[in-house]
Amino acid sequence: MKLAYDFYKSFWLINPSLSLKTFLEIVGAEKGYALNMFTRIHNSIYSELIDLESEFEKYYSFEYESFENYLYKKYNVEVKDIERLMKKKKKNPHCRIFKKDDHSYGDYTIPQFITSEPMYKRIMNVLKQNK
Repeated sequence: MKLAYDFYKSFWLINPSLSLKTFLEIVGAEKGYALNMFTRIHNSIYSELIDLESEFEKYYSFEYESFENYLYKKYNVEVKDIERLMKKKKKNPHCRIFKKDDHSYGDYTIPQFITSEPMYKRIMNVLKQNK
């Protein structure tokens, strides 16, 4: 799940253990254009992620009474979006919530491709797999 919270900044609920090799096996990219494109997709998503849950525990847990309150007050995320995010987190306990600048990777076409209508659900399903 990707949840935008600011201009080109997002929260991502993904499996932190999903290696490039496993990602490529799941999507079936073995060579050529598919291998190149899905490698770029993986690298774009996993580059410069900040583990928001760890950051909360380490720096903000004394300041906010809960992680949800932290999201609401620090990042101005709407309650319905927080509830949706936490519901998906509960369904996928092996996943963690990360934050990232959507253009930190430098290839601006990849984030647009990942979030395009035909690709979004497919990519998100891969990113939350527990393999």
